[in-house]
Amino acid sequence: MREHPRIIISPGVEALDLRKAQNEIRARYGRAYHVNEHCLRDVAALWGIGPEHDCINDAGVFMPYQSIDLRAGRCSAEIRYAASPSGLWAMDTSHMTATSGNGSSPSIWNRVAFESEDDARAAGLYALIELFRHIAASGRPEAGEASKLVALLEDERTPQLALF
Repeated sequence: MREHPRIIISPGVEALDLRKAQNEIRARYGRAYHVNEHCLRDVAALWGIGPEHDCINDAGVFMPYQSIDLRAGRCSAEIRYAASPSGLWAMDTSHMTATSGNGSSPSIWNRVAFESEDDARAAGLYALIELFRHIAASGRPEAGEASKLVALLEDERTPQLALF
């Protein structure tokens, strides 16, 4: 597996930047790179995934993946993350409110690879907390629910010790 540049992403998590390597591979396969099985194989190799591994689907999405799914009223936030055979972690987020939403699943097309599950979770939680803080401050109809979701996300960031 080749070396990739290291970057720092919020909240101060070090990650591997796969963008340059992925762009080089895409350029080799042209406009239809996303439907080319050889391109998929080459991008999967950046994650340490070979033909002997059965951890991604035909689109490059990690299967299965873990998730954290939180809801407050009409607002929902989900972090999805998965490990590759090489120990790199892919993470993506999904969110929904009464008036908007967006989402993705962790895949070999993610441009950033994390070196631990904790780093992937921390980056996902940070991204969703920032997003829902912005929604809470916007005055939109779902602002109150967004504030409640921020509190749930922050609780997830610092889980409590189990009491015996």
